[in-house]
Amino acid sequence: MKTDIIYRSRFRFVWEGVEGLILLPLILLSWPLSRRWFGNWGATTLECSRLWPGDVLTPSVIKTFTRAIDVDASAEIVWSWVVQLGLERAGFYSYELLERMVGIPVKNVVVLLPDYQLLELGTEIKLHPNAPAIPIGALLEARYICFGQIGNTTANTPDPRRSWSIYIEPLNQKSCRLILRSCIEELRVPTLGKRLGLALEEPIDFLMEQRMLRTIRRLAENLEL
Repeated sequence: MKTDIIYRSRFRFVWEGVEGLILLPLILLSWPLSRRWFGNWGATTLECSRLWPGDVLTPSVIKTFTRAIDVDASAEIVWSWVVQLGLERAGFYSYELLERMVGIPVKNVVVLLPDYQLLELGTEIKLHPNAPAIPIGALLEARYICFGQIGNTTANTPDPRRSWSIYIEPLNQKSCRLILRSCIEELRVPTLGKRLGLALEEPIDFLMEQRMLRTIRRLAENLEL
């Protein structure tokens, strides 16, 4: 039976959008100092230092960011929200208003969609309508999805090459850790523009990812109840 698609409420769209618009300049301006605390927001020392499955997708990594949050819901329930992530799927669970302002026509879904509960290795997920889709380079059901290029770089490989992964670490039958990890390789063509662009991406990634983690936690815990 097909599930009716229910999108984020207008109130939440506006309320979270205002939150994002307020936080964005504060984080951008404070990042030279706040990066120390927000770079690995919520993650333990062990989570930051351990080798994760998706790390091998960027073998020459020089920079990593690990963000994490506790979720009072089972790993299986959290997975059901994570697995349907993507443009033209369930959305990204982040600041929808900010995403639309940069040309991403995303609509975040607040129900589980049976049609998007299965993924396979190599499946490509779109993040932006004008950018190439990102393939799934590593996958284990109910535990992790790792996005990134597999193999050697090509003319079409982004510079810098990176991987972006979501991990679910069970704590017990009804709680888990939800972890986001980014691994970034050194710039192959270190122009000033690319260096500035990469520096600007860091605080923006944190802003969007912390909202994603918090939204998935809310949805999963509400479903658990």
